[in-house]
Formats: sequence, structure tokens, C-alpha cells
Amino acid sequence: MIVLLSSIILFVGLWSAFLYTSNRRYFDRITKNWQDPESQELVTIAIPARNEEHHIEACVRSLLKQTHVNLEILVLDDNSTDATASKVLALQAQDCRVRLIQGRVLEKRWRGKLFAMQQLYEAAKGKYILFSDADTQHTVDSVAYGLALLEKQGGSMISGYPKQIAKSLGIEVLVSVMLFNPALFVPFRYQASLQWPLFSMAIGQYLLIKRDVLDALGGFVPIKSQICDDVALARLCAKRGYKQLFAPMQTALQCEMFTSFNQGWKSLERSINGVVKQGILGFLLILVIVLVLLLLSFSPLLGLWFGVLAVSNQLFFLPFLFTLLGSFLLFATWKRCAMYFGFSKKAGLFGPVTILLVVLMYLNGMLLRLSGKGFEWKGRVIS
Repeated sequence: MIVLLSSIILFVGLWSAFLYTSNRRYFDRITKNWQDPESQELVTIAIPARNEEHHIEACVRSLLKQTHVNLEILVLDDNSTDATASKVLALQAQDCRVRLIQGRVLEKRWRGKLFAMQQLYEAAKGKYILFSDADTQHTVDSVAYGLALLEKQGGSMISGYPKQIAKSLGIEVLVSVMLFNPALFVPFRYQASLQWPLFSMAIGQYLLIKRDVLDALGGFVPIKSQICDDVALARLCAKRGYKQLFAPMQTALQCEMFTSFNQGWKSLERSINGVVKQGILGFLLILVIVLVLLLLSFSPLLGLWFGVLAVSNQLFFLPFLFTLLGSFLLFATWKRCAMYFGFSKKAGLFGPVTILLVVLMYLNGMLLRLSGKGFEWKGRVIS
């Protein structure tokens, strides 16, 4: 059993090193020497905003500075109870490209953000629609960069991780759970060609899609009850035969996702549980993954224990060697991945803690779901 456990750790370490190296080469290849697209088609920037008075002005102002000037910026006030609407109206008075849309009351069977995105889609006039969260700030070529990659790779939709801003190391370690995808799960290099729905990934902070593709999908109606709106849209594209892409966006925009650890926990546990497919087979697969992740999170300590035992018992030498090598490969890779995506060196060193947090958030979210309590986000309960 000990040899088996240490072999699993070694295998995952080798897989992680291979996967990240492959992903990194793919990312570097598709983003190298990108050029502004010649096309100046109208791009609609669609921002769902619910109680975002502290972020919305900085977000919109960053978008008004884009090198791609043929824009309309639609901000949907999703029944906010703060000054979100008034701040957008002030920006609208300064630049005719900005327009405030007052959101309708949430309809039955719709998730809040998806209903907001549907209304933005219905109001959009652009050939392309860039959905972006209100807590983002974009560099001047954010739109041009996305259009260039989409055109170069022949895609229908593109998304990617922005540079994440965190006020504390704890929040940064929590947010770095997103590294699970490029460091352990998704072979992005092959996914670009294979388009497997299971490996389709997106993040709502930057989601650029062709308008005619969204028309063909039926807008957001087919996924209106999904918890994780961005991944659900990416998977829908892949299922319907539309090429969805994922690329590094840390040079295009930044985002302060959470201002507190508790806020981040609630949001991420909702997202993690929303991504996971339900059903008996899905549950059994996730159970195995949870057990493996628990093993990985404690693998450095396990390696030390095997090392101590190996001093007096040679039978533990091979498990010690496997565990030591596997842990080193995994968490050295995790650190490399963290730094590539703009996280600090300190956050990159907390890979074991981050992996443990993934497990704990999934388990707590599962209990909330099974108990019927659901997830609370921005004053709404998501069951």
C-alpha cells in the first residue's frame, strides 16, 4: 500500500511537469508576436454589475482607453442597492460609447449573472461581444489582443486568466486554486484541437465570443440554470462544434476578485461545485480525485515521514524516493505555473495548502448542496 501511494505521488508529479511544460509552450506559441487585427469591427463590451460601486468606474475608464476604438460599453445594473447606476450614468454623460441598462427582475429558473448576461447579449450590437466582470481593469490593448488571438487561431470564443490582485497572502493562496487547471488538469495544447467538453475552460473576467456564434447557441437560454456560467458556455461551444480557446490574459487585464478570504471561499466553493458533473459515475470519479488530492496535499510531510523510517528500515527507501521526487516535481511545477500567471513567489510556495483548500471547498460546497441550503452570492441563494 505504501509503495502504491508513493507511486501515485510520483506519477502525478511527472504528469504535472509534463502538462505544464506542454501548456506553457502552447501559450507562448499562440501569443508570440501577436499583432493588432486590421479589422475595426464593432465590439460590444458587456459588463454585468451588481453592487459594484467600488470597481465599476475604474473598469469602464480602462476600457475607454482601448486602442480598438470602435466600441460600445454596456453596463447592466443588476438590481444594485448601491451607487453603481449613478457612477455609470456619470460616465455615460462623458462618453457616448457608454450605456447603462437597467436590469429586469430576475426571472424563474435563471441564475442571476446568466440572466444579466442574456440581457446584455440582447442589447449588444457588436460583431463581437466581450463579457467582462466589473472588478477588472484592462490594459489599452486588451480588446485588440483578444481579437488577434481569436482570429489567428480560428476560434469562436476565447477566455483566459487575468493577473490576479490580492490584498493578502491568504487571499492570493486561495485564488491560486485556478492553477489546478494548467498545472494538473487541462491539456490546453491538445484541447484546442480536440475540443472535449470536459476540458473546456473559461473565466467570466474575460470572455470574448462572436455574436453570430452566440446567436446560433440560442444565447444563454440553454445554460440559464447552470451555476458556473463561464465554463458552461465553453462546454456548450465545444458540444455544438464551435472552437473555444483558452489563453493567458495576464498582460491584458488585472482583477481583484475578492476583498476578503471569506468572500473568496464562498465564491470559489460555488464555482468548484458548479464545474463538477453530477451523477453516480461523476461522484465516484470525484471521490477518487478528492482522495488523490488529499494525498498530494500531505505528500511533503509523508515524504519526511518515509525518510525517517527509511533510516532504520530499507523497505521505506523506495517510497521515500518516489514521494520526495513526486512532491518536488509537483510543487516546483506549481510554483513555476503560479509565477507565470502573475502570482507572487510566496503564493507559489503554498501549493500543498492550495490543493487542500480545493478539497475542503468542494466538500463544504457538496454539504451545502445536499442539505438544500445552497450557495449565497451577492444577496442571492443559489441552490
